[in-house]
Amino acid sequence: MRPRRIVLGLVVTLTAALGVTLVGPLSSAPSSTSDAAIRKTVTSDYALLRRAPRSYVLGTAYDGWSFDAQGPAEAGYRWGRVFGDLNVCLWISERALAGDGSATQSCRGAGVIPVAVFTNGQIGGDEDDGADVSTVAGPGCATHDGVHLIGYGNVRPWLVPASASATVATTLVAGDRVRWRYVSRDGAFVMVHDPNGGSTDGDGLQSWFFLPRDCLPVTLP
Repeated sequence: MRPRRIVLGLVVTLTAALGVTLVGPLSSAPSSTSDAAIRKTVTSDYALLRRAPRSYVLGTAYDGWSFDAQGPAEAGYRWGRVFGDLNVCLWISERALAGDGSATQSCRGAGVIPVAVFTNGQIGGDEDDGADVSTVAGPGCATHDGVHLIGYGNVRPWLVPASASATVATTLVAGDRVRWRYVSRDGAFVMVHDPNGGSTDGDGLQSWFFLPRDCLPVTLP
């Protein structure tokens, strides 16, 4: 019975952390409360979504996506529900948001999402960046033009299996150096930082995104 308690505990943690409702399989359907939230819109090309202010990147919101902010800003970030193709509760930079429409809170109170919820335990680098590694052309590592690797803005790293969306046409080719941050909970994707890519957060090509695990060596430094 002990292994089952561990698995159930992780599901409960995931449900509370992401502000989702457990309906049969894990679901991200909103569960609203009577408190007010503020409906905002992402106004930058993209905005990184994090587990806590200035912490691990868990995904990406894009221009025009709605975000229901609740509670005060913390260190320049807002907690709330991001819509688009995610529909979960995460942190986002308030600089990427505009608007003050009315909405209803649908997330639990703001908090830090545990690392065990969205990784398989493989972590690279330090608090600010990942560990240096070269990309490889593994069997599951595709290109968008026959040369440059395909990345993803979102893979929902807390899911098993993960579910990729928001394709990123990277400027990476096999053999280029990136910095890997963590492996998704199902082991199929890796969050990476391309130091030669676009900006960290805002306009143009994004430099934080997910690559398929096959785009990196079998053993990660």
